[in-house]
Amino acid sequence: MAATTYLSQPGVLTVNAVDLTDQASSVSLTLGYNSLTKTAFGDAGELMTQGLQTVEGSITLYASYGASSAEDTIAAEVGAGDTVIVVKKDDAAVAADNPEWTITDTMIASYPIVYTVGELQVIEVSFTGGTWVRDVTP
Repeated sequence: MAATTYLSQPGVLTVNAVDLTDQASSVSLTLGYNSLTKTAFGDAGELMTQGLQTVEGSITLYASYGASSAEDTIAAEVGAGDTVIVVKKDDAAVAADNPEWTITDTMIASYPIVYTVGELQVIEVSFTGGTWVRDVTP
């Protein structure tokens, strides 16, 4: 079976419809479901079923300031709990080989701003909660 390897560089990264693709150096998504037990008397082991969706992630952004900048966009979302984040492999149409993940109603609880001598300033953004959809429908 042949495998295709992709350069790890998403073509689309938006936070509440603001395109931050050219200001990001990293995005990480951990999407899944809580495991719920469905074990009954007489079962030989613990049986599980799917529960609520889980979302955890992080984005590393190069610091920029001003209207619609990385800092401005993230600052407006801290504590809101209704942030929408969209990540897509490249900027072509959604398809089986170009999935798009949409995280809705996630929480950015804080955003640390760090200044380090001799380095580009970055904003490390973490988010949790909300719901997710993986779209491959053209």
